[in-house]
Amino acid sequence: MKEYLFYAGVLCCIVLGIWLLIKIFAAPIKGILKFILHAAVGLLILIAVNVIGGFFDFYIPLTWISVILAGVGGIPGVILLILIHLLF
Repeated sequence: MKEYLFYAGVLCCIVLGIWLLIKIFAAPIKGILKFILHAAVGLLILIAVNVIGGFFDFYIPLTWISVILAGVGGIPGVILLILIHLLF
């Protein structure tokens, strides 16, 4: 009987530990996935700007910095990239 109580206690500790690990790592993983999604949307917006700008001989180079800025900033980030490209 004591062995069953010991195994039940160990099982409860394992389940609690797994639950804590999931809670601890869920927020950073969610943040990373959200950032990747925003970077992908920023990349698509940059590609659209380059396709439309191709008719006017205007393009923004697709570098990691421009994709990250467009991903973090969204549409205002792309507008900032366009302004930087026009000014410099």
